[in-house]
Amino acid sequence: MIIRELILEVGELKERIANLEKSMALYEEETRLPAVTENLFLQGESYEKLGRLYKEGYHVCPASFGQVRQGECLFCIAFMEKE
Repeated sequence: MIIRELILEVGELKERIANLEKSMALYEEETRLPAVTENLFLQGESYEKLGRLYKEGYHVCPASFGQVRQGECLFCIAFMEKE
């Protein structure tokens, strides 16, 4: 009887894993779209504004955006160089 229960539980777990993988694929697809829009945002005048903010001493990287910067931030620099 225990083996039958384990087989049923393994089947349920496989189904849950498949559902989670589908959810992850949808989430990854949804999060990729803003990245494309973000790259468009960095063009032209908007890109210059981010550069000015950085020179004024503020973070422009997504992790710390708008916070006062202490020294150089490699994340900000890499973010601005994506363009």
